[in-house]
Amino acid sequence: PGFNLFVERRPHGRGARRASRAMSLKDALKEKLVSVLKENMKADERDYVNPWSNEDKACVLQKSRCFGETPIDAEKCLNLLTRVLYILQHGEKFTEQELTGLFFGVTKLFQTTNSRLRRMVYLVIKELEPSEQVVFICMSCLMKDMTGKNDCYRANAIRTLSRVLDPAMAAQIDRYLKTAIVDKNPFVASAALVCGNHLLRSVPEVVKRWVNEIQETVQSPHAMVQFHALALIYDLKKTDRLALHKVITSLAKGQLKSPMAECLLVRFASQALMSDRDSSIEKALMQYLDSCLRHKSEMVTYEAARAFCQLAALDKEGTGTSVFGYDMTHATTILQIFLTSAKPVIRFGAIKTLHSLALVRPQVAARCNCDMEPLLSDSNRNTATLALTTLLKTGHESNVERLVKQITTFMSDISDVFKIEVVRAVKGLCLQYPNKHKVLMSFLAQHLRDDGSADFKSDIVDALLLVISQVPAAKEAGLLHLCEFIEDCEYATLCTRILAFLGEEVPSTSVPSKYIRFIYNRLILENALVRGAAVDALAKIAMKCPALRQDVLILLQFGQNDNDDEVRDRISLYTNALNKCVDSAPAADEGFQALMSTEMPFSLDALYDGLVGHMAAGNKDELFSVSALPTEAAYKATMQAQAALQTETTRTPGKPGKPGAPAAAPSAQKEAEQRATANAELMRVLGEILPGTELGQLQHTCKPKPLTESEAEYTVQCIKHMFKQHLVLEMYVSNTVQGITLEEVCVKLSGLEPCFAVMGASSITTLGYGQNGSAYVVLNKLGGQEVAGGVTGTFGAALRFIVKEEGDDLGFEDDYPVENITIAIGDYLHGHALPQKGQFMSVWEQLGASGVEQTTKLVLNYKSLEAAVEGILASLNMEACDQTGKVEAGVRGHTLLLSGTFLGGHMCLVRALVGIDPTHGCVTKLTARCKSAEVCTAVAHALM
Repeated sequence: PGFNLFVERRPHGRGARRASRAMSLKDALKEKLVSVLKENMKADERDYVNPWSNEDKACVLQKSRCFGETPIDAEKCLNLLTRVLYILQHGEKFTEQELTGLFFGVTKLFQTTNSRLRRMVYLVIKELEPSEQVVFICMSCLMKDMTGKNDCYRANAIRTLSRVLDPAMAAQIDRYLKTAIVDKNPFVASAALVCGNHLLRSVPEVVKRWVNEIQETVQSPHAMVQFHALALIYDLKKTDRLALHKVITSLAKGQLKSPMAECLLVRFASQALMSDRDSSIEKALMQYLDSCLRHKSEMVTYEAARAFCQLAALDKEGTGTSVFGYDMTHATTILQIFLTSAKPVIRFGAIKTLHSLALVRPQVAARCNCDMEPLLSDSNRNTATLALTTLLKTGHESNVERLVKQITTFMSDISDVFKIEVVRAVKGLCLQYPNKHKVLMSFLAQHLRDDGSADFKSDIVDALLLVISQVPAAKEAGLLHLCEFIEDCEYATLCTRILAFLGEEVPSTSVPSKYIRFIYNRLILENALVRGAAVDALAKIAMKCPALRQDVLILLQFGQNDNDDEVRDRISLYTNALNKCVDSAPAADEGFQALMSTEMPFSLDALYDGLVGHMAAGNKDELFSVSALPTEAAYKATMQAQAALQTETTRTPGKPGKPGAPAAAPSAQKEAEQRATANAELMRVLGEILPGTELGQLQHTCKPKPLTESEAEYTVQCIKHMFKQHLVLEMYVSNTVQGITLEEVCVKLSGLEPCFAVMGASSITTLGYGQNGSAYVVLNKLGGQEVAGGVTGTFGAALRFIVKEEGDDLGFEDDYPVENITIAIGDYLHGHALPQKGQFMSVWEQLGASGVEQTTKLVLNYKSLEAAVEGILASLNMEACDQTGKVEAGVRGHTLLLSGTFLGGHMCLVRALVGIDPTHGCVTKLTARCKSAEVCTAVAHALM
């Protein structure tokens, strides 16, 4: 039996081998045939010549006489109309006379019975867009076709009317269009709905009469009709929020037959959720989006998954896979399945959506990494680039080298837009994994030397500058990359930026001298703008590196005969200053540092006024001190206040806007005038409270802080006005109780000792319903020299007044307690933006050389980086620099750069490193720099 079994199986094995050989031969022939066809198609493309590439407008206009021939040659007219459309689509301009003549010729073709020619006539009339003076010629023909029996003519006539119709004539065809909307022919109904979309912009009152017909058409069995009806009903209802929500929720409960209409409804539902968190519709719409994830159409499921990802970016409170309380795991699973689709467009859509999700929730998008990696070799380079940038945002540190190798293979095949996306992703990865900076910076430097647009090079330079400033280990390697780049840089603006950065960073390197050669080359080889920047950089290095001053002097001497006046003047100025520094004069060093600084601690106009007053007072033998001079902002405010007092302009001081009232954004000049008027009125009120007492110059005014709920019967806001030795509290009171009048409204404070003492106060005489008024309390600060005048404390506050109802002349006394008033270090700070963008690091280094630095490490009670940054800004009342006030999506740490002025005109800079730690929560390292040690210590401990 074994032998028989063996004999029986032999033929079977031989037949299988023969079949496999036949299959392999068939596959080989198939591949060869496909390659031959591809070669033939490429040859056809190479040999193809556009027959209309040399089409002449004059020739076409001359041939248009055939439109008036009898009988009409349909083929000849079709050919000519096609040529007209070709010329119009390629931007050729016709004169008004030529357009009119061509339009009159085309209207003669309405008498033809050829359906192809008639359809081309409609299309050309839409493209010509005739003026109102001549359009009446074809209106009767279009209306006749619209009311005829030929459905093809009817639909095309309606579409053409929507483009050429005079709005004054819309009411005449209202009845016909309304009937066409519910026509049995889907082509006619769809055309009428499209016409309604166009007419809605010019005659919305006519289209609004069709609401019932449009709502009926939304349930049409025809896909395109349903799509156009839904789009039109949305445009009609979008200004009425409640009506729009009603339409969307009612349609969401059913299921539309058209996948296109379903996609449109998904978009409308997500827009409603993003525009307004309304609990009455949120549950229904989220359930609808979740049900669309199980739709049989791919486009609907993709649109629903995309909506979940967009909502995830909006839901700041949600974490992980939670979106408005719903789990989005199913949405990411669908996108993961689409990544393996055979259709290129579906793969592209899925990876593009995951790329946007990775910006806000990288840990959720990281679940699809295993299916993203095969897309790196996708034939579509846009898909491969998006997959790569997404993996860079969600990948692990161990995969960095492999990803960088794959980037390099196709960087030359993609556009600059995607190259910039790759650079930004590499920058984020370098900040996320500092240990991999060598590999990533080498990649950036390599492409910095390759050909590319100015935007692409600028993004790479921005990335290198940020990495150098944030990753200390990358400084020297990064500076060398930048030095090599400016050797062949063709963009002067980029070169000057890099030179300014080198001037700030080179002195802190281990061997500053090795960078000077690159800077000096720019002094002898570049244009005047770059040469001036090179001189500044050399001078900054000499200022901070005394050992290199003699060498820099020698280099500057070679440029003393420069052909540009600005460069010569800079070299002469810095040479004279450096010669004095080399002569070992300590005062010269301080003067040279001040020379390189761009920030003045006081106003030059105030200095001039002070010197004039000093000379007029006869104190010529005494030294003039600049310590009491105000800052530029304080001086301007004082001058404007004095001017406002002379013109006797009255305004309630510090009056905040009514709660909930939208305030128009005034110009900077108008804001300054309003501030000056308010300051003048404040000084007048203080003169009445404390006659003969001088409080000094107003340093700044804090933002109003509410002490009651906005719905309270009497709303109170506290505005703090800061002086050097005094504090003025303005209590802005609003009476919202109808029929009640308040009299003798005054402020009672408790718990002031031992930090403050009351010097005087004012009251509001009468405060009727709907009226506002301010009561003031002037406080004297007791002590505070050790904290630079920044006395802090918390004390209780209450309003005391007489309440009178209508018809009651006596009234009764009443106390109205409000929230406690807190005076913090942040109240003594005033946000002050630096004169130029990108100047923070240079001023920071100057304060590091001539000022004091204080660092504190804190654990803050915030759940996200965005909340922490907003909280720090609110607590310190400082201005965010270099666009660091906003946190980039998906990052784990953020650097916040702040600038401000402390009480007394002390400029202060703060650098806060904020991060979210899984164990300790929100951690912060706050470093403050200032020329005053007391101010520096106070600001550094302001958040404790």
